[in-house]
Amino acid sequence: MTTWLFEPATDEPSPGEVLDIALRFEGEVTACVLTGRLCAYTAPTLDAWLGQLHEHGRLRVVVDASELRSLSGDGVDVLAEHARRFRAAGGALHVRSPSKAARRVLELCDAEHLLDAGELRSG
Repeated sequence: MTTWLFEPATDEPSPGEVLDIALRFEGEVTACVLTGRLCAYTAPTLDAWLGQLHEHGRLRVVVDASELRSLSGDGVDVLAEHARRFRAAGGALHVRSPSKAARRVLELCDAEHLLDAGELRSG
């Protein structure tokens, strides 16, 4: 039996390829709460949101991944690239409370450095 950590890519996004993004401002920290699937089809949406936060000087970001049903390498790439960009600008981006599936993909992609080290505090 094959167990997928994320859905295999298809040519067209299915209705199940949904990523909800909610922003919460906690002092200087922006909490970005993700719900659904972070995959090849939804990663560009997160990329755009994180880019806007960077452009507007919101350089301390915590991505709450507790409600992610799946995570693909494309999603990890977006998170890692923005973590690099935020760090270069004097900020930080970390992933907080990843779901079991998201944590496994972060481990497989050798991206555990994205996990929240507790260094971002609100206020």
